[in-house]
Amino acid sequence: MKSYNLINGNFVSMDHSRHIESITISNGKIENINSINQQYKSIDLSGLTIIPGFIDAHFHLKNFGKRLEMLNLKQINSTEKIQQLIKNKLAKLKPNDWLIGFGWDQNLWNNKQYPTKNILDKIAPNNPIYLTRIDGHSAWVNNIAIQKTGLTINQINNVDGSRVINDCIMVDNAMNCFKNYLPTDTKEQVKSWIKTAIKEANKMGITGVHDAWQDATTVEAIKELIQENKFSIRCYGMLGSNDNNLLEHYFSKGHYENGHYTIRSVKAFVDGALGSRGAALHEPYCDDHHNCGLILISKQEFNNLAQNCFKNNFQLNTHAIGDRGNSYVLDCYAKAVKKNNNRRWRIEHAQMVSDSDLSMFKNYNILPSMQPSHCTSDMPWLKERIGTDRLPLISRWQSFIDLGLKIPGGSDCPIETGNPLFEFYAAVTRQNHQGLPKGGWQPQEKISKNNALKMFTTWAAYGGFDENRRGKIKVGFDADLTILSKNLLTSDNSEILNTKIISTIVNGEFVYDKL
Repeated sequence: MKSYNLINGNFVSMDHSRHIESITISNGKIENINSINQQYKSIDLSGLTIIPGFIDAHFHLKNFGKRLEMLNLKQINSTEKIQQLIKNKLAKLKPNDWLIGFGWDQNLWNNKQYPTKNILDKIAPNNPIYLTRIDGHSAWVNNIAIQKTGLTINQINNVDGSRVINDCIMVDNAMNCFKNYLPTDTKEQVKSWIKTAIKEANKMGITGVHDAWQDATTVEAIKELIQENKFSIRCYGMLGSNDNNLLEHYFSKGHYENGHYTIRSVKAFVDGALGSRGAALHEPYCDDHHNCGLILISKQEFNNLAQNCFKNNFQLNTHAIGDRGNSYVLDCYAKAVKKNNNRRWRIEHAQMVSDSDLSMFKNYNILPSMQPSHCTSDMPWLKERIGTDRLPLISRWQSFIDLGLKIPGGSDCPIETGNPLFEFYAAVTRQNHQGLPKGGWQPQEKISKNNALKMFTTWAAYGGFDENRRGKIKVGFDADLTILSKNLLTSDNSEILNTKIISTIVNGEFVYDKL
């Protein structure tokens, strides 16, 4: 393990207990502050900014790497262009080979309507197609893909938590009907995807991720990569709630910890997304008056999961986006945990929260784990989707902070790009990258630069029970650091997006370096 001093930098410690002019790193830890060890090499940073390494509290390692190999339909603004991309891909496939893609978004198309059944059937009669929407909560399929399941449209539509649109759009639990028929991910594939994802994450200055849904193959792949010294990131793993055998194994064994990898949490889903109208709302969607979204898990099943997590001292992190979805989770959490507890159960996204539910987060120490760019990605169409009156309920960052709550910040990559600078910018401006709308969207919920940085350092560390070893530049803490071209706390908002990642340090090692 290398030992060295970092000197002549602009240190943003997030500790505030002392002014820092240099730090000494040895054996993967911060050994000293303001006491240069003359026996070690000194690295002159020439005024660059050093912060605690970015921690993304909601990331998808496997899917990020996997989607880099899939047909990418992000930002494609018409079905015609999508058809051409599919035709190009089909030319390289054999009959009956699956074509897998992701990222389409009907909100970018002129008519903003879901596609019809004939589009894919016409161009791909011999290949099953499965195209995941940008939010990951619906899939566009063709007829041959449906035939592979052996189910009818009515049978799929009658699955609890399912909805089928235009006989080809499978919303939320309807997607589960296809899982056993899609190509199976091998462990070697998963390892390759994770390695690719880590490399890209390190380039973005990310030193740690909370991986928000892990199956048994992913767990095994990560452990092997660590043994092979090919895992240059910290990972806080959330076990997928659908694998009872996996949960029972870790509930019986207890928390897993090896320095680079921690398993002590479970991920569940209660609703879908606003973009696919699957997020569970108290009142119907304004552009779909008979639809209040979907609840994906029964009260009894969810309460049982919560009780098992509580009994075995595992953190429960639940996806909830709509106001009804968040109420549903909060009600269950309140039954399972006592007030003023330190279990740090989280609601992932917490994107739409009613006034009456805000205090529940505080009373039961529920952490809103949030992704700022979800707000700025969704804001162009939210008024049409939920109406003017409900817009103040979206992405209530400052409201949570006013209650004294910590917000672990993430990106939901690959749903969003994963770039922490983009997330930081969204949190402090609530604007797109062109600086619109002027003054920010629902600007009362903008947060300070200091709090935005906390989301991706100290608060993210707290969300993974790591606040005593990560998230600050402090003696004894892990040497996980990000070196930036500019100081995010003092830069103008217009400069944030132009900030460069110079180096990323994990466990004292330079895992990405442009010094």
